[in-house]
Amino acid sequence: MKTKLIIGTFVVFLAALILPLSAGAADISGKWTAPATSPSGSPLGDRIFTFKVTGDKVTGTVVTQQTVNATFDVEGQPKMIGKLTTQLGSPAEISDGKITGNEVSFVTVNRMGQMEMKTNYKGVISGNEIKFTAEMQMPAGGMPSMGGPSSSQGAPSASQGGPPSASQGGPTASQGGQQGPRAQEFVAKKITQ
Repeated sequence: MKTKLIIGTFVVFLAALILPLSAGAADISGKWTAPATSPSGSPLGDRIFTFKVTGDKVTGTVVTQQTVNATFDVEGQPKMIGKLTTQLGSPAEISDGKITGNEVSFVTVNRMGQMEMKTNYKGVISGNEIKFTAEMQMPAGGMPSMGGPSSSQGAPSASQGGPPSASQGGPTASQGGQQGPRAQEFVAKKITQ
């Protein structure tokens, strides 16, 4: 009888040690959505996260989708009114993903032509929400010109109402100009189906 009591106590003690370790990481597998904004803060639509968790490893994709109201006119047919959802770019693969307790972190890399933009995500999981901080690493040398006019081609200078240059007190890379990391905070919510 004494042996059964000792073995029973040992099993309970062992279970108390093992269960918290095996239940330590939250399971965020599935789809999550969060508002997406550009680095300048303009709304872009929704960021869709698709996570797969295996142990403490996180894989999956992140994609931005935009939904707009649309009207379609087809000759000889009644007007069609509805919502149109488009995907902005290709899904970005999640790399270096890990989950520990209620914290998740991972990296995505987006490509625009020859440029790579790396984003580091860190989040705190609370039920069906993840509070994220995403830090985007801007390419060395900043964003390329999109072909708009330069100040020598007629763009307004600071004295004409345009933004000041670094020599005129405008932002430099270390003061929030085009280079260096840019952080965004947002909340992702689990999509239930």
